[in-house]
Amino acid sequence: MAMTEAVKDELGRLSVNKPCCRKSEVSALLRFAGGLHVAAGKIIVEVELDAAQTARRLRKDISEIFGHESELSVVSSSGIRKGSRYIVRVIAEADALARQTGLVDANNRPIRGLPPQVVSAAICDSESAWRGAFLAHGSLTEPGRSSALEITCPGPEAALALVGAARRLGITAKAREVRGVDRVVIRDGDAIGALLTRLGAHETVLAWEERRMRREVRATANRLANFDDANLRRSARAAVAASARVQRAMEILGSEIPNHLKEAGELRVLHGQASLEELGSLASPPMTKDAIAGRIRRLLAMADKRARELGIPDTEASISPDMLN
Repeated sequence: MAMTEAVKDELGRLSVNKPCCRKSEVSALLRFAGGLHVAAGKIIVEVELDAAQTARRLRKDISEIFGHESELSVVSSSGIRKGSRYIVRVIAEADALARQTGLVDANNRPIRGLPPQVVSAAICDSESAWRGAFLAHGSLTEPGRSSALEITCPGPEAALALVGAARRLGITAKAREVRGVDRVVIRDGDAIGALLTRLGAHETVLAWEERRMRREVRATANRLANFDDANLRRSARAAVAASARVQRAMEILGSEIPNHLKEAGELRVLHGQASLEELGSLASPPMTKDAIAGRIRRLLAMADKRARELGIPDTEASISPDMLN
């Protein structure tokens, strides 16, 4: 089950007992998924949802909390729409329901943000408003670089009201317009986990955090592997360049090379990509990497000095650009 469907399924089954919280959830659901329509001079409240569980929950709350009956219609998937849509419609006394839920003010003018009784209420009402907004038009992507919890809003005022409700919960959300659609987005992984916990999606939080942790572990392992590969490549390039310099040094000095430096130089040339530690183990008798590095440095210094005296190219001249790439 995708993360969005998992959250909506869990929230749709969540038991909420406080009347104020149930009212705030219904108000947000109607605001974010529905609208007011006028037919034959009468107001109709209509909500379109993508989950049957949410539709049943909304009808139950409208009946038990506000005392109104509603109709349910199912629109099967076709064409662009992949899943079925569930339309909850209140016709009888819809104007009374609109006033009770704060969809309209005392003068029957539509509310553009969230109802005042939700905005100025307790923290639990802010949680319930977010729960209703997510059930209406929320989505949650898989953990990763572009993970996000997002709510599609009916307008900029509703988006800003939802951002304010998140702020009351101690969570940072951002309102933005994307291709003419107002959205509220939370991208921080910790903030997403905290909000889902507050909404009551505890099972989904555990699954989301587990996937997030697995992804972070995999990303860390990949970074370390890439880092090790890069180090190995740099070490190999440095060894090849050093081998070329040593070979040039031996050409410059010829028979003048002291035996102990000659032995170190020959090992470097014969084992062009070996590390200094590996060269030390090949020496007879074996020596430390610092000892063999010191001998190679003295050999190169001696050859460069001799090259300056003779006016010929030194050991650096033997390094081609290919060895450094």
